[in-house]
Amino acid sequence: MTTGTTVLLTAAEEDSEEINRLLEDKEIEVLHFSLEKYIPAEDKKDIKETFSRLPEFENIIHGSLRNARFFIREVESFGRKEEVRKILNLTLDEDTATYLEESGIPAVCTYAGGKSINLVEFMLRLRRMGATLYPCGSHRKEEIPGFLEELDIPVKELELFHLEGPDDKELDDYRKKLSEKQPDVILFHSRRSVTRTLAAFPDLDYESIRTVSADKGITKKLKEKGIPVSDEADGSWKSMAEVL
Repeated sequence: MTTGTTVLLTAAEEDSEEINRLLEDKEIEVLHFSLEKYIPAEDKKDIKETFSRLPEFENIIHGSLRNARFFIREVESFGRKEEVRKILNLTLDEDTATYLEESGIPAVCTYAGGKSINLVEFMLRLRRMGATLYPCGSHRKEEIPGFLEELDIPVKELELFHLEGPDDKELDDYRKKLSEKQPDVILFHSRRSVTRTLAAFPDLDYESIRTVSADKGITKKLKEKGIPVSDEADGSWKSMAEVL
């Protein structure tokens, strides 16, 4: 892809550090109009009650870096770091483990390759089948708690944040900028991004814009919406950058 190409990215700011860096290296202009914002839960009642029972938990599973960040934010706010340090903290990936370590929480990376079942199998090998805390958001149902329930492992899903979109002023600003300069490429990083992008920017000429899908599931949804798919990556930001 040539220098001067513009790419529309709609992922949340905290999810986009890697892709922004990769595209910057390629000297590609990124129109980062985030349609996803993650907001801390305002009602702390469940968080406070769960933190009062921390000694009951044998494991804490951090399914993503975002989950870990919101969890540490609340742990520090409630002054519960020492209690959390005494519990086995498990992660799916190395970045999340590194973040926890840097935050003063010992963590074990299961190197699960992003697959939830691999982490659960790791727990079984360690015979860590006691009560498990799973920090998460309210916007989607995650796989790991379901796997644990099937194995009769007690799990508490602790909702720490909500997914919201941009306010009206931000959205109007995005639309104005896109009316002045249509992107050459749109990155669809999730199935949710398909719905949000089409709703936010209905006037874009999707027939003439190169569309890059992150994986097969997203490609399927785009085709269902009548949007032609130019390229399909293998599910990572790196693979999306390589496609470009």
